[in-house]
Amino acid sequence: MTSKLSRSVVLLLAALGVVALVAGPAAAQAPERLATQVTDQAGVLSDRGGVDAALAELQRRTGIQLFVVMVDSFDGTPAQQWTDETARLSDLGNRDALLAVATTDRAYAYSFPEDSRISDRELSEVAANDIEPALSRSDWSGAVIAGARGYTDAAAGSSSFGWIFLVLGIIVVVVLVLMWLRKRRSASHTRPGSAGTPPAAPAGPTTEELTARANALLIELDDDLRAGERELALAAAQYGAEATAPFQAALESARQDVAEAFRLRMTLDEVPGPDVTQRRDTLTRIIALCEGADARLDAESEAFDRLRDLEGRAAEATTEIDQRRAAIEAALPTTEATAKQLAAAYSGGTITAITANADQARERLAFADAALIRARQALAGPGTPTTSGSGVPGGGPAEAALAVRAAEQAVDQAGQLVGAVDRAAADLPAARAAADSLINEITGEIAAGRAALTGNAVAPAGLTAAITGGEQALAEVRAALSADRPDPVGAVARLQTADAALDAALAEARDVAERLAHDRSLLAQELPVARAEVAATNDFITTRRGAVRSEARATLSEAVRHLSVAESVAATDPATALAEARQARRLAANAGRSADLDVQRWGGGSGFGGGHQSGFDAGAFAGAVLGGILSGGGRSHGGWNGGGFGGSASRGRRTSSSGGGGGRRGGGGRF
Repeated sequence: MTSKLSRSVVLLLAALGVVALVAGPAAAQAPERLATQVTDQAGVLSDRGGVDAALAELQRRTGIQLFVVMVDSFDGTPAQQWTDETARLSDLGNRDALLAVATTDRAYAYSFPEDSRISDRELSEVAANDIEPALSRSDWSGAVIAGARGYTDAAAGSSSFGWIFLVLGIIVVVVLVLMWLRKRRSASHTRPGSAGTPPAAPAGPTTEELTARANALLIELDDDLRAGERELALAAAQYGAEATAPFQAALESARQDVAEAFRLRMTLDEVPGPDVTQRRDTLTRIIALCEGADARLDAESEAFDRLRDLEGRAAEATTEIDQRRAAIEAALPTTEATAKQLAAAYSGGTITAITANADQARERLAFADAALIRARQALAGPGTPTTSGSGVPGGGPAEAALAVRAAEQAVDQAGQLVGAVDRAAADLPAARAAADSLINEITGEIAAGRAALTGNAVAPAGLTAAITGGEQALAEVRAALSADRPDPVGAVARLQTADAALDAALAEARDVAERLAHDRSLLAQELPVARAEVAATNDFITTRRGAVRSEARATLSEAVRHLSVAESVAATDPATALAEARQARRLAANAGRSADLDVQRWGGGSGFGGGHQSGFDAGAFAGAVLGGILSGGGRSHGGWNGGGFGGSASRGRRTSSSGGGGGRRGGGGRF
């Protein structure tokens, strides 16, 4: 059984930019061509003179023209997507940059050309140190001015050291030439095989090669764990927990190692980053953890495959999977209606994540239907006519098992996509209720804070600022929640930030028992929101893992770790649990945004197109590739061969790819 067609199909689909998934709902303030360098639709730039002067100085000293746009809301469209589309519509060139801010959403993003003299790290530092602090104070003009000055200093600093790098480069070249000449003279006095210094051992892999290897293993093992968890659940339901216990133990051990590897991977992106030696040691440790987890899973894979014995029960499994497929298909109209109702009632990242779920589920089900047809043909034997009347020879039980496995995964993912919509239907009203509860909470804290200010000759540190911030958050959230399509999850996040500031400022006035009860009350609101955020992001990555890179997976892994800590100490240490739950929610939201961008880059904004090939729907193929079903992942069988479904009895390997990209660099976030 070969996998040539498997690789051909995957490469073809990737080359064509198969599908553009998860397109956000249309924004009220949609991206459009900018007419001027500064566009202030929100009417918040009070110091236009200072803004214009800072932008002019940036262009005079660096040649970079920074465009600025201020709007009230991106209305559910991811900030980076909104900004990149505005840059494209405005024909921004390789010396033009764009900073976009949504004042009500409390979100921003920037778009810079690839050939800018400012590095990615410098862009991130300017955002963190100059732009975001001013935005968090609602100092809109100050954010633009500070950002322009930060970019000016970064670009000018790069230029001022150019001559130093040139001199250092010349010195390095001279030293290397001298070392080469010395080595050559030494070699001329020593014949091969004679006594003397033995030849040096070959150099190890470069840091770039180690990085590529580590990233590829992280993605491969993460996919293996996700596929293994689903297969284990199915097998445990059929055979019982005792029969699947060895694979359960191997899976849990591997999961812990991969979680640690993801944590180490995140340390490589910290600012300041590790030195070269430490980076290489960390990458080597990541590779060792992944290879160890891989070996443990391999040791159990053969026994687990025998347990499933799809070849022996392919006919029975085909009937079972077809029944599940039909049940999910029957539920799709309700799912689609629910998603449309939610999109009409709410906005924000939760809506963006589920907008295309019904269509994606249809693609998975179409793929499963085609796979089941192929399985029946394979079981019927050579020369069996297809539904169209052509004589495609069947491939026997082995090929039927491969088709059944692919169909099983596709149906399982379709169920996850449908379940994500149902979960959103429960989570969004719950978030709205949590927002109302937090509004009452903050209102009471503001009153308590004002009483503390009145009753104390010396006010607690930061209390006045916390009260002002709380009042501003209440005003913004009340306005946002009164909109036609509010974002209750975003509102909860905004209120939680204000609530945390008030909590810290009022801590001195509360006794231990009161603080404990207060933390438990907040934790009861925060934990469900954090669980929902982590679960939604996990569903999104699992069902689109063919496009998601290591960064989003690593961030989600950290979110899961923080959530686990929060749940483990919730009963004994609610303050720590509250902090961990908040961190889990923030990381999961970041992972979701990163994964969403990966999917958009992978899709490239173009559809796969209509039509069928060899009886299979093109959109179904696209969904299968995006879902990781045709990616070569998984621990037993999968893929397509020249006669239909193919693959090897041993576990396949995936070649990592960074996906789309091209043209511009971006960044940003919430404030």
